[in-house]
Amino acid sequence: MQKSDLDFTNNTISITKTIYNENNKKKLILRNSMDDYRDKDFLFARTNGYPFITKNVAERIKRIIGFTDIKKKATPHFFRHTHISMLTEAKVDIATIMKRVGHEDMNTTMQIYTHVTNKMKKDAPLQVNNLYRDILKNVNL
Repeated sequence: MQKSDLDFTNNTISITKTIYNENNKKKLILRNSMDDYRDKDFLFARTNGYPFITKNVAERIKRIIGFTDIKKKATPHFFRHTHISMLTEAKVDIATIMKRVGHEDMNTTMQIYTHVTNKMKKDAPLQVNNLYRDILKNVNL
C-alpha cells in the first residue's frame, strides 16, 4: 500500500496490488519484479524499501497474538473476513460491500464472508417487532 492509495477526502483506501510468492516458487521472477517496488512510498515497508509480503505480515500478527489471550488464529485474511462481517452487521447493503471488497459474485460475499453474528441474532426479534408495530400503526381496526 502506497501513500497514493490513501484518499483522505473520501476516507478510502485502494488496495490494488499484492506480491505473493507461494512456496518460494518463481523466486527469480519475484526478485526481478520486486525491484520495481523499491522505494515507492509504501506505508508498510522493510528498511530496504521493499513492501512486506503476506507471509511476513502473517508471522508478525501471529507473534503479536501470542502475547494476548486470543486463541483464534488470525491472518491478514481474517481481518478482511471480520471487516465484511462487521459491514453486514451494520446493515450495509450487499452491493456496497461487494464493491468495497472487489467481489464480482454475490454468492462469494454471501456464502463465505457473511454470517449471523450474536448481535444480529439479538437484534432480529426487535427488528421484527418494530416492523409489525409500524404496519399495525397504519391499520385502522
